[in-house]
Amino acid sequence: MRKVFRYAFLAVLCFIVLVLFHPNAVPAAKPTKGEPIVIGYVGNVASPGTKPCMDIQKMAVDEINAAGGILGRPIRYVVMDGKGDTSLTVEALRKLVIDDKAIYVSIEGRTEICLAAQEASGMLFREYPHILQFNGPAGSELTARIIDQAPRYEHCFRDWQPEAAYWSHMRHYFDYFQKTMKAKKLAILWEDLAWTTEFRRGIPSMNLPPWEQLAQQCGVQVIYSKPVKPRGTLYFPILQQIAAAKADLIFYMSSWFTDTESFAKQWSDSAARDIAVHLDGGVAMTQDFWRMTGGKALGIVTPFTDLFDVPLTRVTVPLVKKAREKNIPMQLHVHLAYADIYHFKNAVEKAKGTQDIQKLIKGMEAVETVWSMGKMKYQTERVKPFYHSTVMVDPKDPYRTIPGHFQILQGQFQKEGKIVYIASYSKEDEKLVAKFLKPEEYKSPAELRKGL
Repeated sequence: MRKVFRYAFLAVLCFIVLVLFHPNAVPAAKPTKGEPIVIGYVGNVASPGTKPCMDIQKMAVDEINAAGGILGRPIRYVVMDGKGDTSLTVEALRKLVIDDKAIYVSIEGRTEICLAAQEASGMLFREYPHILQFNGPAGSELTARIIDQAPRYEHCFRDWQPEAAYWSHMRHYFDYFQKTMKAKKLAILWEDLAWTTEFRRGIPSMNLPPWEQLAQQCGVQVIYSKPVKPRGTLYFPILQQIAAAKADLIFYMSSWFTDTESFAKQWSDSAARDIAVHLDGGVAMTQDFWRMTGGKALGIVTPFTDLFDVPLTRVTVPLVKKAREKNIPMQLHVHLAYADIYHFKNAVEKAKGTQDIQKLIKGMEAVETVWSMGKMKYQTERVKPFYHSTVMVDPKDPYRTIPGHFQILQGQFQKEGKIVYIASYSKEDEKLVAKFLKPEEYKSPAELRKGL
């Protein structure tokens, strides 16, 4: 009996040792103590563009809490449903800052909504100090007013680029449209929201021409141009007009708010089905797009950020694999939402706490965070509208990208949903991502449909 007991005891002991020291064993969570640091997100919970941002931030918070929190303090993460409505977003922000004592609040990336939230935040700031984070909007006004109305909005940061920064990579786009996609006659569809206004009008004060004019300067002829509603558009008549105009390429200036899946389905069944398509963003950035379109995305090119097998940085592949396990689609602004949490953590550690809001603002400006697409760093040169946006271009020369900060790949959906990377996001980043690119494997939609 004693022998049996001894063997049983040894077996249990061996099992415990194996669990504790197995290379894949999950480490025990480190204890946290003290007052929680409250972080909030306001967005449309029902939106396929915003819900993943909330989910990925919750994942980041869980990771940080499991590792001991921030300076030993736990994070409490609170989501508020703004339902895509401006007034509800403002009320949600007020509740987070006043009632929940949130020190850091993210707002979903619609410029119109962010502007209203920013105004409310500015009124609250003196009595309720906090950091306001814009997750993905591009409207120049958001960061231009930080300088124009200083110091009222000094606590506001944008994790994306302002509209003026887009000119740098558009010259690169027009170049590979011609060289790789063999397109010289362009049809442009503009998502008809505030963020595309400057692209259509240009920015004379910065000597940045409208994109149609820039395309012509780069050797591309714009033969069709039309603003379209981001959701609910009947694309068939538009696609018929584009086909009649004999365009080589449809460039849709789309975002996470655009129903690109509806566009892809209608394009695939239209008279324009053999005309190449390049989207700028939205759900097309993920592998889910193939399923959502029933394979009708075949041939479409888009910035692709669902990078489960492309190690742009040490963060990329582990993050995307973990997100996939939790069914979180990895659009670009979802990557940014995750990086935002770690950048804030680094800022708090730099400021040695959250008690002094000015030190925390300086911490946000000072730290650099490795994220899944490169390096997250905020612009501290007081140049409108780049100040307090993430570093991407030279604020004194918006045509010049600063390499290493946004290493985004342009991918084409080929047979069975395979992604082939054909270009980089900017000329300056091309060398950094060259090993992942195969521009010679680009095929026209008509070529890809052969044999189907």
